[in-house]
Amino acid sequence: MIIYDTAIIGAGINGCSCAYFLSKANQNVVIIDQEAIASGGSGAAGAFISPKFTKGGRLKELLEEAYLFSLDFYSTNFPTYIQKAKLLQIANSDENEVRLNAFKETTTLSFSEDSSEAEPILTPYAKESASLVLEEGGVVNAKAMCEALAEGIDFSKEKVKSLHYDDGVWQIGDISAKCIILATGSYDLVVEMPYLELRRVWGHRIDVKTTTKVPYSIHHHLSISPSSEDGTLAIGATHNLHYNPFGDEKYDVEDGRKELLEKALKSVKLENVEVLKDYVGLRSGSNDYLPIIGRVVDADKTMDETFKPSKLKKMSDDSFTHFPELYMINGTGGYGFVLAPYLAKQLTEYITDKTELDTELTPTRFFRRWAKRIG
Repeated sequence: MIIYDTAIIGAGINGCSCAYFLSKANQNVVIIDQEAIASGGSGAAGAFISPKFTKGGRLKELLEEAYLFSLDFYSTNFPTYIQKAKLLQIANSDENEVRLNAFKETTTLSFSEDSSEAEPILTPYAKESASLVLEEGGVVNAKAMCEALAEGIDFSKEKVKSLHYDDGVWQIGDISAKCIILATGSYDLVVEMPYLELRRVWGHRIDVKTTTKVPYSIHHHLSISPSSEDGTLAIGATHNLHYNPFGDEKYDVEDGRKELLEKALKSVKLENVEVLKDYVGLRSGSNDYLPIIGRVVDADKTMDETFKPSKLKKMSDDSFTHFPELYMINGTGGYGFVLAPYLAKQLTEYITDKTELDTELTPTRFFRRWAKRIG
């Protein structure tokens, strides 16, 4: 019987990125998913590689680092599946303009305000708004990239409902593994984590054909990719915070498509538009907007009769009881394709080489807040 080094539950961009880096570290890896590679939110993502255009904070810093890393990673290792182009960011409100101007003052990235190459196709409304141009940006072929990352790695189609750990090995149905990474996105976390609630965001993207040549990645009320050689481009993705695919209400694809086109036409004068395909899916973000990577705290075993919430500040992360060899990567939200390779490499090095992780990003931060609240 094969005992894998690591089983990854979830075949989106987070799971596939972890599989890639662990495989490069000579681990024997299996990916488990209830459907297929990139069948959920990752497959419906706009998959634009860009930083966060705001004035400061940990997320902005993290996304600048991840943007540079992932742009280089995709371009070097999978050039077939990324289309590189300049990135034009246009403010879509007065508040957004303040953030964009603050970004210009604080960013370490080089930029210009020369959008002349795109101006012939911009609407008057878009031209009036504050903007900047990054020399490098890109859009990834979402599904193809996930499949390329997972190429040559074992895959099992299975809905994981429970895990069992015994004698140093995790059992997931018929699969055995020494280590597990939960990359489940918006779906069931599989193990009990009462301290962790994720934000579920429904997304919709369309691929269209148009006679308008778009030279840049354009981000305004939504994102528009540069035109491919055959005149196709991607528009998306809208973020619907209220739709729940697990409920009784059915998502109206035609209404979603209409909204995407209306928002795109606020920015760019697209002509002779033909919608080729719709992509929909659910993505997940954290309540503090930072991603989540690292070991998973076992709340029940940590909060025994000796646990004192008043001592939380003085307690190190290592003083909590964690599930053995159980890790997670989640909460990347609309920046999944920017953050995933960057975070997956760090998580791989943490698992294989015991390097340090940023404590601001570990699941333990949520346990601390929860334990303090209920204690």
